[in-house]
Amino acid sequence: KKSIIVATTRPETMLGDSAVAVHPEDIRYKDIIGLECFLPLTNRKIKIISDDYADPEKGTGAVKITPAHDFNDFNVGKRNNLQFINIFDENAKLNNNVPKKYIGLDRFEARKLILEDLKSLNLLIKEEKQKMVIPYGDRSGVIIEPWLTDQWFCDAKKLSFEPIQAVKEQKTKFIPNQWEKTFFNWMENIEPWCISRQLWWGHQIPAWYGPDKKYFVALDEIEAKKQAFEHYGKEVILYQDEDVLDTWFSSGLWTFSTLDWPQESKEINKFYPGSVLVTGFDIIFFWVARMMMMGSFFMKKTPFKDVYIHPLIRDEHGQKMSKSKGNIIDPLDLLDKYGADTLRFTLTALLNPGRDVKLSESRIKGYKSFTKKIWNAANFLLINKSIFSLDINYKEISLPVNQWIINELINTSNLIDKYMKKYLFHEVANQIYHFIWHTYCDWYIEFTKSYFQDNQKSEETKLVSGYIFVEILKLIHPIMPFISENLWNILHKNNNYLMLQKFSKFNDAKIFENNTKNVKYIINIISSVRNLRSELNIPYTKKIDLNIDNKDLNKNLVIKEFSNELIRLLKINSINFDKINQKEKSAYIVISDTTLTIPLEGIVDTNNELKKLNNKLEKENKKLADIQNKLDNVNFIEKAPLNVIEDFNLQKKNIKLSIEKIKQIINIIK
Repeated sequence: KKSIIVATTRPETMLGDSAVAVHPEDIRYKDIIGLECFLPLTNRKIKIISDDYADPEKGTGAVKITPAHDFNDFNVGKRNNLQFINIFDENAKLNNNVPKKYIGLDRFEARKLILEDLKSLNLLIKEEKQKMVIPYGDRSGVIIEPWLTDQWFCDAKKLSFEPIQAVKEQKTKFIPNQWEKTFFNWMENIEPWCISRQLWWGHQIPAWYGPDKKYFVALDEIEAKKQAFEHYGKEVILYQDEDVLDTWFSSGLWTFSTLDWPQESKEINKFYPGSVLVTGFDIIFFWVARMMMMGSFFMKKTPFKDVYIHPLIRDEHGQKMSKSKGNIIDPLDLLDKYGADTLRFTLTALLNPGRDVKLSESRIKGYKSFTKKIWNAANFLLINKSIFSLDINYKEISLPVNQWIINELINTSNLIDKYMKKYLFHEVANQIYHFIWHTYCDWYIEFTKSYFQDNQKSEETKLVSGYIFVEILKLIHPIMPFISENLWNILHKNNNYLMLQKFSKFNDAKIFENNTKNVKYIINIISSVRNLRSELNIPYTKKIDLNIDNKDLNKNLVIKEFSNELIRLLKINSINFDKINQKEKSAYIVISDTTLTIPLEGIVDTNNELKKLNNKLEKENKKLADIQNKLDNVNFIEKAPLNVIEDFNLQKKNIKLSIEKIKQIINIIK
């Protein structure tokens, strides 16, 4: 007798085989295609069929086909009109469709017995160990068995056309737009969607069965009974399908089912379609696409204008958080330690599109100082009796520093508005942080500390400082709602809630352009001299002289106007505008057309400082060479994890900046 040899990793399923498949171009089997063969251990004959699924290079080139218990075999069975034999019950035990000897056996018990029986019949050629990918239930830990059951399906292909077109025509935009590729890939290759689930909770399948299992799909049982009466010509007892709808099918209806649909309502007219959906990339297919399919079908238009895909939050090393790794950061612990607003601002600042967020407690701790800065600024203004007006007349503002801070507010507000429209929330946080911490607190408040005691400057400064702080509370409110609302209540008792205020709209910041340039010029001088003091370790207990050589004489007038601020903030003995003969042991700083000369005689040992700087430069150059050698090593680059290489590149960048800074300091000492 002739035989055909097949290989299998699941011997127990052979009892449900319907065919043996060989490749149509496999010359070894051309003569037997279409014939039948006996299936061992059963009293059945099965066909030998040709199908492209059979791989001539794998095993014997012949493969057993079990359509009811294998996903690939299921498709082969459909293509070749094979019999689907279900041999398992719901507990993965063999049912009555197998020989009596095996009925009721667990699948793994059956596997052992079948192998023993094949061996006793001399039908087992050999056994081999093989590595396999086996699916396990994530809750039960049990091996999942494909099992043929009756389910309800939705023709997802038909529902996918309109959402695909909506994205192509930009009626719905993905932000960042790179996620459009993911959306198209899923939607254009979509399969029929199994929408029934064997769960306890959910929307019950709207199908009712008659005595002969004839089903009636209807909106409710009353409608189903009408259909049944028309079919049977009499009243019959119906029972509803016990399955429930897939969760994603139910949640796909969310955009309109929550708005009194299917009735025409004010809510539907007002809120459908929505402006923006914010979600993670991992449910673009499961939820976003399903909502778009349902919305397009029932409402005849896509439910969203924009879909903002936010990054995932990972640990500080870029690893996905998991209990098994023990790297989970509990947000409740962070809230107790640092407050909700600090956590919100930290996440917003790290929310760079296209990059997952690497979150660490140290980052959150750093932004806690920012929230304290806002509180301290409020306390300072209250102590100095600032006026927290909701509006001011710009034409009445005359002091350069006040004009400058208004100009900076307008610039910042306009930038934030631009970044908000583009969903660049990390840039929004960056602008807010820079304006509040550096521009307002470090510079403006520092400039105006003496103004509050000056009768000629105090009233205007109280008005402007309070007005700017009111605008600051508006800017931070979407990200830091608790602090901002609390401070608003303190500053504006009985004046409604901050959350009900409107954002201020500003024109381009050109109203105080000249004085804005002048204040920035003074800030540049102060920053440069402070950096010099820091690099040369000149303590503020030692006062210095500042000599000015300016080609732009108007700049001298600006310096004179701010001379009190320069003397106070830089601890200067005197500012001299006369041309000074160059002396040794001086530091020179060039800012545009201005040369600042600071005599170092008796202030600092320049020879010693130059020696320290050159030693530091030598060490930094050595560090840079070591890192460059690593990055030039092909073996290292091929084997090292991506995050390690990124870290080395960051170190290289920082060392280069340090070297440049040291060289600049060396060059300014003569």
